[in-house]
Amino acid sequence: MPTASSASIHRPAHAAAGWPWPLFLTILTAILGAWVVDDFSRPLSDGDDTDQYEYAGYYFGKNLSLWPFPHLDLVNNQSFYPYGLNQVFLPWGFERDYWYALCYQFHGRYAGPYLQYYYIYSLLVAALGTYLLLQPRFGTGRSFAAGLIVSVFNLYAIFKFPVHMNVCVGHWTILCMIATYCLLHDLVNRQLVSLVFVLLWVWLHVQVLSQELGYVAGYALTFTTLALPVAGVVLYRQHPRPAQWMAQLSRYLAASWTRQPRQVILMLVLTLISTFLYLPLTLQIAFTAWEFDFAAMPPLRAWSHPLRLFLPHLPGLDAFVVPYQSWLRDTFESYGQGSPGLYLTILAGVGLWQTRRQVGLWLPVVLMLVLCLLYHPAVLPTLKLFPWFSFNRHGGRASLVYPVLLVLLALPLRWPTNRTGLIATAGVLLLMVSEWSYGLYLRTTLPTLVASDDLLRYCQTIRQQPGKAVLDWPFCAVGADGPGMAEGLCPYYKQQNAVFTFRRFYDKHVVGQYFGRLHPSQIQPFLRDGWPRLLTPGRSFTEADWRFFINFLRTNNFAGINLYPDLLTPDQVAEFYRRLGQPTIETHFPVAGRVVFIPIRPLAEKSRLAAP
Repeated sequence: MPTASSASIHRPAHAAAGWPWPLFLTILTAILGAWVVDDFSRPLSDGDDTDQYEYAGYYFGKNLSLWPFPHLDLVNNQSFYPYGLNQVFLPWGFERDYWYALCYQFHGRYAGPYLQYYYIYSLLVAALGTYLLLQPRFGTGRSFAAGLIVSVFNLYAIFKFPVHMNVCVGHWTILCMIATYCLLHDLVNRQLVSLVFVLLWVWLHVQVLSQELGYVAGYALTFTTLALPVAGVVLYRQHPRPAQWMAQLSRYLAASWTRQPRQVILMLVLTLISTFLYLPLTLQIAFTAWEFDFAAMPPLRAWSHPLRLFLPHLPGLDAFVVPYQSWLRDTFESYGQGSPGLYLTILAGVGLWQTRRQVGLWLPVVLMLVLCLLYHPAVLPTLKLFPWFSFNRHGGRASLVYPVLLVLLALPLRWPTNRTGLIATAGVLLLMVSEWSYGLYLRTTLPTLVASDDLLRYCQTIRQQPGKAVLDWPFCAVGADGPGMAEGLCPYYKQQNAVFTFRRFYDKHVVGQYFGRLHPSQIQPFLRDGWPRLLTPGRSFTEADWRFFINFLRTNNFAGINLYPDLLTPDQVAEFYRRLGQPTIETHFPVAGRVVFIPIRPLAEKSRLAAP
């Protein structure tokens, strides 16, 4: 292995550029990121997936124990009340969830615009970290551009904010992949690899566990899995005598400790802290999820065509205007899917051609790119060779790391010196600026939706009511993979899949919940008690139905009902008011529409409610 005393080792070719460039990158990223986020006034809420990630942070904070090591209370009846279930399939992102939980506690257990600021932090870490890793090896200009490409100009990611917060936040995964490439680059070019850098690389692998495992962290782990054999071959060719390895390693460690003892200690401490915070939770979630057998359930056939790599972000050609999915026959989920930018594909292609003889440098990158581009959950599940992708059900979500992989291929590119080459280079750079500008313009035309003041007041009123739980009626208990839908447990999926998340504002148990993945066994209590019959749209309750319904409310200490008049017939609404009393407050929930709250506490005092 390279040692500190090896005569053949070279120092990085580029000197540090000083603080102005990284400071400028930080300011520019923060400004552009704030432009994308747009609204920092209140909690994120759109009545759809956006609410799920705030809810995951809320649940995380309420159910986390740190002693003797971090672990979550996963089996409870905080949703699917009063039956309960295992909550393992929430959209975890442990760093994001720690962030939300801490903010929630520090602000008196009230929700706020916490995830907007977390997203800005994520962009800053990705941009600045990329620059700091690449600048000593590739210079200021390329590193500055790379920092922007993997953060604010990762168009797939910024269009995923905030609706899919789990796959738009990838800073540690991005930095881990770049650090792995830097390690490989230094080994191939016989440059000094410091122990501090090796420890930083190890620490980043622990940090990736803080992000969504199946759609984000797994890409860093996969890239490392592909790169390590190549690094091993390079090291063996440089040090072909195994008998000397221990002596070389000892000299390397001793020299590194002598040169940078404080930095070594710092990295060891950071690694221990991150391991404590994230590894136990990762193991708990992984092993709990693997207890469920989904073999009998068909995989979602969601994939992204590899030709999307060549689609530009230009007026009249973007995916909002042209229905590419009708020609490519793939599953289009969101803007930027599979399309990091035509300019970047061109630069990566040229860079790959120029470095085609440096196989050790590009082989892991190309292998990773091929595995991602060809992935189809049902037909060609290439990524499921790796255990961390067991629950990956959409090939298009690899788009998060396409800019990273293409940047790594483009970094060694040598600029032309002839006139034709310079003209072509100017054209590609013009295309880059055009795609950046148009993509960012499109994103900033989309508003960031937040909870209204009226909604927050409504939930605060419910929070102050006596009682343990709130019943949304109708309610929705469903998984995105199918369970609950055909059985009739979510008759108004589009309107109600996120209404359970508003318990983060009123802090009570709820009956329904949406999960990205749900096992059929988890809905059996609802089927046993006949809830699909009661949830049938337009159904008028019989006297037996009312007796069951009111007894359910009484015996389970409900604070009240969130009734959705827009989803019921006028006769149904009138009967609820006659049986249970008039609502005390109303508001509008995003997508679900008008909602009124009927307190249940007086039920014990009104025996007439059980009578016709």
